[in-house]
Amino acid sequence: MKKLIVLSALYLMVSCGNKEQSKPTQTDTEEKELPANVAVTEKESKPEFKKYLRKGILLKELIQVFDKDLNVIETIDIKEITEVEILAKSIAMYNLAKSTDYCLKSNFIKINYKEKELIVFGSNIYEINEKEKFDFKSEKNEAFSVFSMTNFQMGASDDVGLTGCDDFSLLIILNHKDNKYKTLAIPDNQEYKSKTKFANLVHDDGSSEEIYNAKVVNDTLVMGIKIGYQEGYGSYFLKTALKDNFTKSEIADVKRFEEESTYNELK
Repeated sequence: MKKLIVLSALYLMVSCGNKEQSKPTQTDTEEKELPANVAVTEKESKPEFKKYLRKGILLKELIQVFDKDLNVIETIDIKEITEVEILAKSIAMYNLAKSTDYCLKSNFIKINYKEKELIVFGSNIYEINEKEKFDFKSEKNEAFSVFSMTNFQMGASDDVGLTGCDDFSLLIILNHKDNKYKTLAIPDNQEYKSKTKFANLVHDDGSSEEIYNAKVVNDTLVMGIKIGYQEGYGSYFLKTALKDNFTKSEIADVKRFEEESTYNELK
């Protein structure tokens, strides 16, 4: 999956549909629903994993755990957004719940969760993009970081070429005072209504978004986002008030331009 908000365990119950058709991730107030025990539709005789050491994030949802043969053995309830160690990922990608949708394929990921090694489906675990991490402070001098994170589901391209699948990264904020993570609500005025309920950066075959700046102005976090299109460039600001605890956000000052030099000057 390319560089660069969540897909719930409900994915494991559906048999068709791509990312755009998938069900929204649960919010804090939504009732959690236990996923069905589903089997992998395309198994190798012996799944192979390769070492892949990264920092990962589990969002608040029900997560299925698999054994070494990729059979469901338990379901765990993630009560709060949790940082984990990613240890390895499967070489092959798989579908679940008898799905044949190429866009729903994902690697299986080995993680260290509460000092226990688990195997989870890649759509439920997010890799922190360390290179796209920005630190900022509130007017009360509280330290935060905002960064993007991406799961292991099929993205906009594979080894062959473009897939036509959705590809995006979620935005998440870390409060360094209590080491707690918080997702950022999707902007109310976003024209393209993503199925996820969290703010995200798109990087598909039509455009690629990335943060180029993050600062606090009048108790509001203002993130500069620049966009590379197939033809031309663009930018906008993503704003969220700290007093609202990142539960609201909006897009402002959307621009479109042709000059690559203007794009490169956005820092």
